[in-house]
Amino acid sequence: MISSRMRDRAFRRPSGEEDSFPERRSTGIALPVSCILKISSRCNLDCTYCYIYNKGDTTHLTRPRVMSLEVARAAIREITEYASRNGITEAVVALHGGEPLLVGKPWMTRFLDDVRRMAPADVRLSVTLQSNGVLMDADWLSLFASHGVQVGVSLDGPAVWNDRHRVNHQGKGSYSRVRKAIDLLVTQGAESPPWGILVVADPRFPGTEVFRHLLDIGVRNMDFLWPDYHHEEGPPWNADLLGKYYIDLFDEWYGNADPGVRIRWFEALLHLILGGESQISALGAQPVTDVVVETDGSLEPLDMLRICGDGMTLTGLDVRRHPIERLRETELYRMGLRNQEILPNDCLRCPVYGLCGGGEMPHRWSKKNAFSNPSVHCESLLAVIEHIVGTVRKEMAFHAVTSRSNNAVAQSISG
Repeated sequence: MISSRMRDRAFRRPSGEEDSFPERRSTGIALPVSCILKISSRCNLDCTYCYIYNKGDTTHLTRPRVMSLEVARAAIREITEYASRNGITEAVVALHGGEPLLVGKPWMTRFLDDVRRMAPADVRLSVTLQSNGVLMDADWLSLFASHGVQVGVSLDGPAVWNDRHRVNHQGKGSYSRVRKAIDLLVTQGAESPPWGILVVADPRFPGTEVFRHLLDIGVRNMDFLWPDYHHEEGPPWNADLLGKYYIDLFDEWYGNADPGVRIRWFEALLHLILGGESQISALGAQPVTDVVVETDGSLEPLDMLRICGDGMTLTGLDVRRHPIERLRETELYRMGLRNQEILPNDCLRCPVYGLCGGGEMPHRWSKKNAFSNPSVHCESLLAVIEHIVGTVRKEMAFHAVTSRSNNAVAQSISG
């Protein structure tokens, strides 16, 4: 499971040895290969932690409830032309909301047909969708499977925990309705579209039990998202709890010894530790290049940044009139491109900087220093990453000793 290509320069050195501080990474002009389409600005749930509706931003109130097909086609046209202009051969369109299924099946069918029709020969265009699962049924799954759409469903574990946060507008829990969608995905097996589950981590509920519950109901592909807080609104728990949550979860997952069970954040971190490039925006020292198209056609940077201030992501750009490149002229997008350059020196000196990259950009926010702060989850990130690095080192050392021992036995037999 572990290769010998582990990169050691970013890890903590034994006492008495000098750390090699990573250099500030030059971002240049980054080219995004994915674009988020907010095809619905409303949601049939009212999750307590939602970064769209319950973190202070109100821009959704002034936007159309559903993206028009005219705007959707303009977005697809611009995304594919942008890719062609910049020599990008693969692009991803991620359908988000609100709740994207609120657009209805006729709208979605026409949109997916348009994507298939409009995709140029030189750009491979993939579509993903993130849903709360409440409206999902066999017809939706058949539509997504026929168009190769990858589906994510949000669930925070057993009903007793999921229904604390993931509630409808009357305050009732969503678990039973989402569970029907997951059971359908499991039952359909290979006929289902590719799918996985997203969990928002909350250390007041044991991550290991959430993981076991997901395994019990047939989930094999999952991710545990770090919760959206920053220095103006910190987490409502002690700093060490979130780190312990992820450490216990990692040990449970890693000890499961089933390569078919995937947790994206852990896999991405292991990939980085072993010398690969970052596979997700939440890890690694890299620019923030996300492009978002809102229901009214507005072009914006990373949508999670709206937790840092009402209207923060507004740019005045429209996908029907402006090329994606114009985003680079806006202050917030440029700040995302050079976010590694504005980190404090303590981050750059940190032994795990090359792996965490300072944490996700929205989680660094403060009114005083803007994004020039460590992540609000810094302590937890450090503890989790050092634990996982330590696990990797121990396993590599074990395999190295075993290999030498086997070689010695082989030589004695042959001799």
